[in-house]
Amino acid sequence: MKKSRAFALIAFGALAGLSALSPQDAPAGSITGASAVGPGVEIDPVSRSVRISYEAPAGAPEVIRVRCRWRDVRTGQSEPASITPYLSDTALALAPEADWVAWEQGEILERRAAGLKRSVVWDPYPSAQREGMVNVDFELKLETVEGAPLGQIRRRVRMDNRDVTYVEDWAQVLQRGMVARDREPALGEWSFRSGLPAASGASLGTALYGNPDPQQGLRALTYPLNLKGPHAIFLRFLPDAGVVRIRTTGEERADQVFAPREGVKTHSLPEVLWNWRTMDRQHLVIQPPHHYKGYDRACLDYVKLVPLQPDTVARLNRPLTLKRDRVVAGFFEPYSWSFYEDIRNGTQHREILSSLAEGGIQIADSQMGRIGMKVVFEARSTDQLLYNTIGDPTQDDPRPTTDHVGRMQQYTNTLETELRHAPSFGLKLHANFGASATYIGSPLQGDITKKNPTWVKGHDVRYELKEVRDYVVSLYREALEIGAHGISIDFCRYPECIDKPETSLAIMRELRSLSREFSRRRHTKVPVLIRFPAHGVRLSENFDYRTWVKEGLIDYLCPSNLQGRHMHFDIAPYVRATRGTSVKLLPVIDALEWAPPLPGPFLWRARQLYDAGVDGIYVYQADGRVNGGRPEDRRALRYLGSRAALNEFWKEDADSRPQRSKGIYIRPPSYPAQGYHVWERLRLWVEGVPMGAMELYLDGKQVNSFTAPPYLLGDEERSSDGLLTRGDHDLRVRVRDGTGWLEQSFRIRGGG
Repeated sequence: MKKSRAFALIAFGALAGLSALSPQDAPAGSITGASAVGPGVEIDPVSRSVRISYEAPAGAPEVIRVRCRWRDVRTGQSEPASITPYLSDTALALAPEADWVAWEQGEILERRAAGLKRSVVWDPYPSAQREGMVNVDFELKLETVEGAPLGQIRRRVRMDNRDVTYVEDWAQVLQRGMVARDREPALGEWSFRSGLPAASGASLGTALYGNPDPQQGLRALTYPLNLKGPHAIFLRFLPDAGVVRIRTTGEERADQVFAPREGVKTHSLPEVLWNWRTMDRQHLVIQPPHHYKGYDRACLDYVKLVPLQPDTVARLNRPLTLKRDRVVAGFFEPYSWSFYEDIRNGTQHREILSSLAEGGIQIADSQMGRIGMKVVFEARSTDQLLYNTIGDPTQDDPRPTTDHVGRMQQYTNTLETELRHAPSFGLKLHANFGASATYIGSPLQGDITKKNPTWVKGHDVRYELKEVRDYVVSLYREALEIGAHGISIDFCRYPECIDKPETSLAIMRELRSLSREFSRRRHTKVPVLIRFPAHGVRLSENFDYRTWVKEGLIDYLCPSNLQGRHMHFDIAPYVRATRGTSVKLLPVIDALEWAPPLPGPFLWRARQLYDAGVDGIYVYQADGRVNGGRPEDRRALRYLGSRAALNEFWKEDADSRPQRSKGIYIRPPSYPAQGYHVWERLRLWVEGVPMGAMELYLDGKQVNSFTAPPYLLGDEERSSDGLLTRGDHDLRVRVRDGTGWLEQSFRIRGGG
């Protein structure tokens, strides 16, 4: 363990876990008011990374290259500086591997920067830090892309980081007998390895590795600390070597934290900001990760703990301290959660609820199953999923099988347990059912459809049949008897179960009748929530939301996209339908792989919806973001509950945007090896210039022209499904930049 002591805490933006400086992307808060510690040098108080500024020559060409090196003042040692441009979280999350490889070597490209102030962001640890001290000359060489010199800038960087704690010697854990030394760990063993080659990416040639038994796991390790006060906690991983779960000894939930850029093969992956905690009397607990096939390999380079001043903590927490004036509902699917977890006791349900609450979710819309399948709660009126099943295809396995879901129900009560814990986190928990999914012939198929084959058409139950609706109501009745705070039905995933508007109206009347019955029993309202296809989405015409509102059949109206299309459907008809009523309009923003990237495009859509007058947001699938291993996603969702917080995010974006490096970034396909599928859209983010006019050219032909976001290739209708055909294509993008255009070209692949 190493410690150091800083001479300055300068407040400016700290990117959530990506060692760059951007006020609007500060982790769960905004840090502004930068002060220089020297000419062109600023230090971030959260990450202790350094922002080094310079001015590009007034006559610089369209693109210039900047080469960065540091030289130790005391020893004369000199190396290329692994840096990033000054970018937002969104841009760093979307930057291609080629950029990261160049940044690792100290090289960046600046576009249309003539006469502008530009910056690079540098973390001096470990190469330029000696016993907690940094005293270097930082050199920036500016040149054309052909190599002609344009200028040279030198900045003196002095830092005292002796108050920062670096946990690197994993032989010092309390369970020393459990950690082997300097060899590959055997099955069921941890190993602390030193002398690792530079190719490993290990910062000091040391790292902790774990090789758990897939079913039994691996005992946790405890690293002793003796710190006081609040600290920001960063983790650094090695490329493709594994990740860990982490918690402090005072916490009940261990977060599985992933490397910030999976699949990127650079040796200088940035640190991940896990969270900030008051560390008095706390130790660190390290556990192996868990995957749908069981416990998986673990690896951790180091943990960094940075002491924080009270004003910095206040800024970090600001989005949660501003007025919470919007409703945030989040879809939670215990089935998929348990598919990747090892659920054996009820306290683990408490853990997932705590992560939802930490992400600012107020209504946990917990899916108990889909009508026609075995349910995933403690039902007695129908059959539970208690044994093996087959999950959705993954990149590693087209037919992944698991007994994890069944094991969860063998050992725990899903709904009753979640209801017991939800109030302690301020959560209302709705019992949600997917309107239909029979999974004919699979282990998921319920006995009810086997016994009643006439109830099924294709793979969907037939809501036009009264006996089907009676069965649906019976499931909700059982959930309410267990104690569900509200009921929720999801028509969007499988709308084929509804044949005409009158059928959806019939089931909604029956569900409202049930909710009124239980409202009378409880002397408090039992709300009804519905997620259904928005205009343009498949079979949206069968869902008569205007009559639902007029008759008072629902309390939360959640129009939604389906899969990768219709992310920005027109909200105006739903605003008109609910205006002046008690119905809360919570349009869906998809949070799955094909969704608008977080934080930028995702929060842009939230602002657009709030400007239109909606009451809140429904996040589908929220559990994947708050419990999916990316703490920065969880922190981004916190902005949704407060219009003031969201406004601050975008004000700071506007203030810092002119200072960032200019660039165009595209969301990669959900499955990169396959390319963009027909149902997903290539979405774009613009950095360093106003979000104004954009033109897109595919294989030399213009296909889009925008005046403002959202930016995507083609449109969100099914008519664009055939735009990006199977195979490789050239994409050229132009963005208005003052009187000229910022242009970049990309090679993209259609997957069919």
